Amino acid sequence: WPVIMGITMWVQMKLNPPPPDPTQAMIFNWMPVIFTFMLGTFPAGLVIYWAWNNTLSVTQQYFIMKRHGAEVNLFGNIMDSFRRKPKAPEPTKS
Repeated sequence: WPVIMGITMWVQMKLNPPPPDPTQAMIFNWMPVIFTFMLGTFPAGLVIYWAWNNTLSVTQQYFIMKRHGAEVNLFGNIMDSFRRKPKAPEPTKS
């Protein structure tokens, strides 16, 4: 159940736009992993509740965004997580 909760937390975070600060983005990317291991020792009922709450939150946010005409690119955001980022070009020496 902690793994399922970590996955639902990760999906919930991908529904939101990434933060502009790279440090904050890195922390947000690692949070579901940290919570997955941290909640491994919690009672199963509590972890099931959090996983279900995350699932309902993703569904609710998706429908609210659709209703208000916002573009919901959840699948695209998830796929972007697995793509390699291009390396920044090396500065040229003059």
